[in-house]
Amino acid sequence: MEISAITKLSGLSQAFPAQQGGGAGSNPTLGFGKLMEEMVGKVNDLQGKADQSIQSLATGESKGLHEVMLAVEKASISFQMLTQVRNKALEAYQEIMRMPV
Repeated sequence: MEISAITKLSGLSQAFPAQQGGGAGSNPTLGFGKLMEEMVGKVNDLQGKADQSIQSLATGESKGLHEVMLAVEKASISFQMLTQVRNKALEAYQEIMRMPV
């Protein structure tokens, strides 16, 4: 089993590319907002694909249950990751708000 194949399947480098542009460097808030927008869009796309694969299995168009399960699990894991990123961002915000001025 090749570990590099697992990272290629996850698609994190495609979904969340490391940005080295000047736009994010000048205003980090805009860079983080754009990153979150891209993450939400990618998770939404994965959930849409999972829904389509479930419908195609239910109507008999698709014969592969394993492909449907892979799509559903990929959508589930990406949603869990997005939720954890959101939770960590909220924790960081709350910690900053607790700092004395």
